[in-house]
Amino acid sequence: MGIRNLLLRLFEEDYETSGDYSYISQLAIITIKSLMPMENEEGVRIDQERFTEELKLWKYYKIGSNKALMNAIDGLGDGDYWTTGDDSIVSRIVPLLAANTRKEIAEEELIKSILFTSGKVEDLLGSILILNLIHSLNFNYGIEDLIAILKDRVIRLSQTSYLEKYLDEYRTGDFPQNFQIEFEREKINVLNILNGKESDKYADLQDCLGVLEQKHPNTLMGRVLYSHLYKGEVYCRLPKFYLSLEEYVFKLRKSRIEPEKLKMDKYILPDIFSFKEGEVFYHSLLNQAKLIRRLRDGPMETAVVQTRSGIYVFKKGIHE
Repeated sequence: MGIRNLLLRLFEEDYETSGDYSYISQLAIITIKSLMPMENEEGVRIDQERFTEELKLWKYYKIGSNKALMNAIDGLGDGDYWTTGDDSIVSRIVPLLAANTRKEIAEEELIKSILFTSGKVEDLLGSILILNLIHSLNFNYGIEDLIAILKDRVIRLSQTSYLEKYLDEYRTGDFPQNFQIEFEREKINVLNILNGKESDKYADLQDCLGVLEQKHPNTLMGRVLYSHLYKGEVYCRLPKFYLSLEEYVFKLRKSRIEPEKLKMDKYILPDIFSFKEGEVFYHSLLNQAKLIRRLRDGPMETAVVQTRSGIYVFKKGIHE
């Protein structure tokens, strides 16, 4: 089963679940737009500056959100950072897997992306294992072998080596006093799950493990994987824009796009709400754009912008 199918399934399942291409799909698109092929290694990484600027803009056209994302954008909630989960992580897992042939690169970039929004250890371990699970499916292992691979990944995850590598990626350096104990406790918890013990934690991971036995999924991540493994192609049901994204990511995976074409030396980020109706302007993240309508309804201001990729509806409070 080709990895390309997985990305399209994410968009499809998000739409079927929420009735729209919600913040899950939007974050997947932002991740894709931020992917940068490397010149000195075989891999595609996330341009963190681009990703951060995209998130700041996304704040004004988002369809849904979660607390972890909004805290990361606004630089708030340092205390919540350690306890608030980010259910949009699937939107980075799938594009990173689709764009990279090397699992190590995808995992490194996933960890950095997780730590930008959440310091919750459960988010970290669960997402690492889901990424490793999906990557390993490419090799047609049996379920027992897959479980063994995941157990080995947990056991090899040395807290000391991990922190040496990723300490600076944490959004706040004010670690909880019990962080080290929590890290080791969660490794035990996830190993227990891999040994067949049920838990009220790691819902996405448990769902994905159930999918391997063709059990009906309950989470978005589980539904994406279930569709990927057991359903036929549905490409024609998706808008052309999403099909073009899938083709673009495939080109990144095959090293068919030169990094120089994607590099942005300078960000031009004008205030969307500063333009008049009919004005055409350039925005580094939107390219050539046109403000086609402005509305003000009480404390809320709306700007409708036409771009090559479609129409964006930006909204903000008049005092923001």
